[in-house]
Amino acid sequence: MLGSLIRLPSPNESDSTEDIFSSALNTIFTDDLLNQHGDPGSSVIYKSKAFGDLELKLVDPRGEDARRLFAQYLWNSGILIAELIGGGTDDGHAMKARGGSWNVRGETVMELGAGTGLAGIVAALAGAAEVVLSDYPAPEILANIRTNVDRNVPQASTSSVAVEGHEWGVLTDPFATSHKNAYTRVMAADCLWMPWQHLSLAASICHFLSDTKDARAWVIAGFHTGRAMLAPFFDIVVGLGLEVEDIWERDVDGRERAWTRQRGSGSEDVSGRKRWMLVAVLRHAQSLKPRSISPSTEPPAS
Repeated sequence: MLGSLIRLPSPNESDSTEDIFSSALNTIFTDDLLNQHGDPGSSVIYKSKAFGDLELKLVDPRGEDARRLFAQYLWNSGILIAELIGGGTDDGHAMKARGGSWNVRGETVMELGAGTGLAGIVAALAGAAEVVLSDYPAPEILANIRTNVDRNVPQASTSSVAVEGHEWGVLTDPFATSHKNAYTRVMAADCLWMPWQHLSLAASICHFLSDTKDARAWVIAGFHTGRAMLAPFFDIVVGLGLEVEDIWERDVDGRERAWTRQRGSGSEDVSGRKRWMLVAVLRHAQSLKPRSISPSTEPPAS
């Protein structure tokens, strides 16, 4: 279970009784599954099979605008991406059949909506040639990501790691214009819960994703806000010249099932929505040349 990979820091080398109990909540109370971890200003530890314990500080946002982005938590979708690219899943070989390999060694990687920066940090540790961790350009959010990078990525790392402020859909600033189609892997974890931002997020993915045939974007999102919030995003990306190479659902225990826009009668209980995530692999449409994108205009009607 993904939640079992997260624990709270202990003041001593060994976990306190309280920390052990807190880390076990997902196992004890399976009907009250946690899909977000930590509290603003606190820290959590991600227990990586490949790289050991990674301690992540959680930002304490200043102002309502930054707080509404929910970068102050570590979400299960981010943990799942970290597990996939870090080789932590027990079914890693099976996952390779879904949208190709999740190996990032030698790739140029960009994380959108990085939050704590976990996925980008694991990408650097896993041998990516270059990693850019980006999030909304609030100073405290970017400073917190830099703290986590400095804490967890050794200075001797062969990866080039940078933290950049990027507001989705803003593609005319110096960073965006100089990095068009620069990344062979673009990652976004739990970024689909704001439907009013779908077009801007899709525009950023299209802009930064390399137009080489092997380039891929990985999008993972929890259903905690309801699948109706997520589904329109995939119509938008297709309208902008991407294609969905593969898409499916995966739960916190690694069980998988087909993706559907509506499951059953359309109503899912809260515990089910917290348990399941959508996993999608995107690429530039092979028969279409990527075109200029203006996030201020709506995509063509399907």
